Amino acid sequence: MPLSPPALRRFVRRVLVDATGVASPEQGQLVSAFDALCGQLHRQLQPLFGKTAVDALFVRAVHVAAAEFPWLRELVEKEPCRADRMVSLAGIEIDTLEEGMAAVFAHNIGLLAAFVGEDLVLPLVQQAWGVVGASRTEGEP
Repeated sequence: MPLSPPALRRFVRRVLVDATGVASPEQGQLVSAFDALCGQLHRQLQPLFGKTAVDALFVRAVHVAAAEFPWLRELVEKEPCRADRMVSLAGIEIDTLEEGMAAVFAHNIGLLAAFVGEDLVLPLVQQAWGVVGASRTEGEP
């Protein structure tokens, strides 16, 4: 069964929080985890698709996610995998920050899956992030 967008977003959000190494991360920890996960994913995808294609896909994912989370345009610089720590995050609640960053990754993975197929993409994501469970269906724990 295909991975639904809500399930993909939940999966990515869990990975993002887990990557911080703490149960209740602070904003700076989330930004650092976002950068690290982005870099890992890019290093996994670039040998197969090329730097230009992977960067363009990420920029598109940020653009799509920014429709729901406009502050992403300021947080994520034009250079992929580098969140701007100088942007004021004071007005953004931690849950909203998590959800927005997860939306970027979910759109990135979803777009790539639409282009080349989930069967190829999800194992690459799992390898990049060292996790298991990206192929769970929405109703599974």
